[in-house]
Formats: sequence, structure tokens, C-alpha cells
Amino acid sequence: MSEEVTVASEPHLRVSHVTKRFGGVTAVDDVSFDVPKGAFATLLGPSGCGKTTTLRMIAGFYDPDHGDIEIAGRRVNDLPAHRRGTAMVFQDYALFPHMTVRDNVAYGLRVAHVSRSDRERRVAETIAFVGLKGLEDRWPRSRS
Repeated sequence: MSEEVTVASEPHLRVSHVTKRFGGVTAVDDVSFDVPKGAFATLLGPSGCGKTTTLRMIAGFYDPDHGDIEIAGRRVNDLPAHRRGTAMVFQDYALFPHMTVRDNVAYGLRVAHVSRSDRERRVAETIAFVGLKGLEDRWPRSRS
């Protein structure tokens, strides 16, 4: 069975030549990308490469020094965060600092009273899926 994927002619999110500086440090340098409506997208890169800064600009928490951000065809550079229709979960608040990677992943399943064996299996699958295999016993402060 074969499925054909079509991409809308206009992206839902467009980031065009966006740059952000903090003093003499360039955190994001001339970044451009499009995301179609309904797509699942991820920013992937090493610690300190500008992923979070880019997300904060899209959400409206930082203003780009250069470039444009468009949502649904509308330039939103000057639109406040609460009027953009975006959401952002801050990494610091999404993880429990007193729990390991494994325990953080398992938390929701434990609260939902998922059996220990099923929980351990699902946690292992999830950790492998997101590429953290071998890092299960690390603390959030050691991850970016």
C-alpha cells in the first residue's frame, strides 16, 4: 500500500532569515524553514545551537533582530505571545529535576497505574525511540 503525501503551497509556519543576538553573541544566525499545516516538526541540534531561542521567537517571547516569522500567512514579529495562537512548554518545567530520565518518562504511566511490567516495556520503547538509550540513569541537568 502506497500513500502519497502532498504539501500545501503556503506553509502554516514560515521562519525567514531570522537572526537573534544577545550582546556580542549570535544565538541564531540567518535561520529559515517552512512547516506545512498539520505537520510534526522538530528542531534538532547540539546544546547551544539556538533551538530554544528559535522556539522562543516563534512563540513571541523573544523578538528577532532580523528576519520574519509568519503564522498562517501573517507576519507576527510585532504580535505579542498571547495573540499568536502558539504554545510552548519550557524544558525546565517539563522535567522533574529530582528524577532520572527513566523516572521522568515513567511518571505519567505510574500516575495512571499502568502495571510495572507494561510501564517498564513502554518506557524502554520510548527511550529508544527518542535516542536516549544508555542515558536512562542520567539527571535532567545533564541533558540539553
